[in-house]
Amino acid sequence: MLAKENRLKKKKDFELVFKNGRILKSKNVFLKYLSSEVKERKVGFIVSKKVSKKAVERNKIKRRLREIIRKNKESIKENISIIIIALPSLKNVSFKEMEIEVKNILELIK
Repeated sequence: MLAKENRLKKKKDFELVFKNGRILKSKNVFLKYLSSEVKERKVGFIVSKKVSKKAVERNKIKRRLREIIRKNKESIKENISIIIIALPSLKNVSFKEMEIEVKNILELIK
């Protein structure tokens, strides 16, 4: 589980990152990030109904993404807010492939 202080939860925080953030895109994941003055890493996840109509599958993808971030949060620089948006093709990807893709896209932030 990702710690509470590392979660992006409020609507205004999501809107701020969407409005002012930079974009990175890979095959299955779309990432928006914004540097901030807060000395914490904050991460939010979006998995829409376009990915899957079933909430069970969307929640499974979110749990997997949270676990990947939790295991690799030290490689993410501080003072940053990130939103990870799952694309519909992510539903058919294994956990290992998902982990590699997210790690690669996080390295591009640096």
